[in-house]
Amino acid sequence: MRKLVVYAPKYLKVDREAFEKLLPADEWQLETVIRPEELAETIEDAEVLVAFPCEMDILRKGRRLKWVQALSVGVDAFPLKELIDQGAVVTNGKGIHRIHMAEYAIAAMVMLARSIHILMRRQFSGQWDRKSLQGEINGATLGILGLGTIGEEVARKAEFMGMRVLGLKNNPREVPHVDKVVGMESIEWLFSESDYIVNLLPGTPATEHLVNRALLEKMKPEACLINMGRGSTIKEADLIEVLREGKIRAFWSDVFEAEPLPENSPLWHMENVVITPHICGESTKYMEKAMEIISNNLQVYLSGEGTMMNLVDPQKGY
Repeated sequence: MRKLVVYAPKYLKVDREAFEKLLPADEWQLETVIRPEELAETIEDAEVLVAFPCEMDILRKGRRLKWVQALSVGVDAFPLKELIDQGAVVTNGKGIHRIHMAEYAIAAMVMLARSIHILMRRQFSGQWDRKSLQGEINGATLGILGLGTIGEEVARKAEFMGMRVLGLKNNPREVPHVDKVVGMESIEWLFSESDYIVNLLPGTPATEHLVNRALLEKMKPEACLINMGRGSTIKEADLIEVLREGKIRAFWSDVFEAEPLPENSPLWHMENVVITPHICGESTKYMEKAMEIISNNLQVYLSGEGTMMNLVDPQKGY
């Protein structure tokens, strides 16, 4: 029997019936697991893996895998080289996060504009203090680092909210709802122009510590940085210095260089920092959205006809 394994957290309901409708029952065995140790027990003879990132050592046990459908967009936690070397195809979850992550970005900007992060701290300490910046995102300039499906949706929503939108893309081209798209050679200009910067860059060797002190110092003193991509893209030590010196107004982040964020990190105690624990990619509708991609790719895999969605380029790492 050929085996397909689905690894997803307990709180995300896997629709076994949807998988069973696609898999010939006399040829395929379907297993769904929710804990890493369960995956370790079943992955060795699996042909197909549908999974969230897991410990690399466990994933490396899948030496018979021929196709891995990552349920995340980023695949830096998967052993790409080993998978490609053994002839496996890797696809990712690009598109799943488009709506709910764009909503997170808009919410972050609105809350920063209205200083909600400051007001919440005052609430917890019982302070009635009306002296706080009350701005608007309407008319502000947004710089988006990474114009994939999420970046494009952020741009659409931001334009609707009255923002001027700039975008960074490896191969600049016109993108709907973006006023100007630039390449990496113009990243300093984008930083200097933006009132809000939303970082959606993936974690790759090319993006590691891309955002450093030199780049952060190009930002306006009243500007805010929002990180939703990967923690590795920002040099955290430089960021902490810049925040301490008040060179930018605020930092809002869902991802960090080390996760969980260490208890001794200065970021925890800075008034101009908002921390969320790597949850902006989560949604109660996650698996429902994922099944659209999985169903297409599984049918292509079984039939050998058609094109898989979201094929990962091993050279680029995404």
